[in-house]
Amino acid sequence: MEEKGDFQYRSLFWPIMLIGVGVVWLLGSLGWIPTPNLRMLLRLWPLILIVIGLDIMFGRRSPVIGGLIGLGAVALVIVMLLYGPSLGLEALEPSGELQTLTFSEPLGSATSARITLDLERYRTTVKALSASDLLIDAELDTYTDVRFSTRGPREKSVTLEPVEDFSFDLDWTGWDTADTRWEIGLSPDVPIDLMIDVGSGSATLDLMFLEITELEVDGGSGSTNLSLPESSSLYRANIDGGSGSFDIEFESGAEVRAEMDVGSGSFDIVIGSSADLELRIDGGSGSINIDVPGDVGVRVVVRDGGSGSVNVPGSFLLVDDMGDNDRDTGIWETDGYNSAAHRVEISFDPGSGSFNLR
Repeated sequence: MEEKGDFQYRSLFWPIMLIGVGVVWLLGSLGWIPTPNLRMLLRLWPLILIVIGLDIMFGRRSPVIGGLIGLGAVALVIVMLLYGPSLGLEALEPSGELQTLTFSEPLGSATSARITLDLERYRTTVKALSASDLLIDAELDTYTDVRFSTRGPREKSVTLEPVEDFSFDLDWTGWDTADTRWEIGLSPDVPIDLMIDVGSGSATLDLMFLEITELEVDGGSGSTNLSLPESSSLYRANIDGGSGSFDIEFESGAEVRAEMDVGSGSFDIVIGSSADLELRIDGGSGSINIDVPGDVGVRVVVRDGGSGSVNVPGSFLLVDDMGDNDRDTGIWETDGYNSAAHRVEISFDPGSGSFNLR
């Protein structure tokens, strides 16, 4: 009878590595890992050789050890992709020369516009144009080419985005974007659906004089200053935080229904007088600070489920503790909320970060 050979462990290393690749790909597709950070993989490629060597030396002795090596490698890569820039690790970039590009599109017969801006890594200012017959006017300092496309005569669609170059003709010294600027002006004369992907650069989005009908801001690892305008009718805003901080100001008289997904960066929100707002906030690990004016009625709903602290001013009335005896969950209202001419309603699902209403 033929004897069985030694039992061979079925390695967990490669299945975990494949799962890790899928996770990184998914996080990149969802925008949780900014595109510039993904190129940091070009710096991390020697890690592949290290973990394969560790698996050959130790992982094949036991599926548990192989699995731990794979999990450790995947976790390290994800952490570096998410937080590498804040730790001083820069992505390798394709070689390129700094150039200044200008793009514009006349307003023409446009009655509305849908504008998509991918800011990628550059320090950017977006604001309203003054005394101009242009729909958009942009001046960009950039190391890469930028794609600018427009479509439609009356309902105009405009897209501005960097052209990704994944060639391996690399400049190992990287690019210095400290002195680069993107200046983008938009027309205040037509209603605009505006989509902005902040990326890893800082952004000042001064939308005060624009007629916004819908707004979507996807934050990244850079800081964002966002000013939302007043309007003659209600408009929607979706703000997805990343690891960078957000400073948000609602102009006096703003009428907005906003949904905010807080990431690991802080949110500082200032609400102007005579505002009518519905804010639905999903907490993350970043802190949330909200300043409300004294001339509006405020209602705050804090649901259970987070570990962060909740601080509501003592002048607010606790109208429903939701069956909880502490002040971390419940419904609070200012005196006279139901009869107030202007109201702010805040619905908050806690995370691990603090929530402070002032």
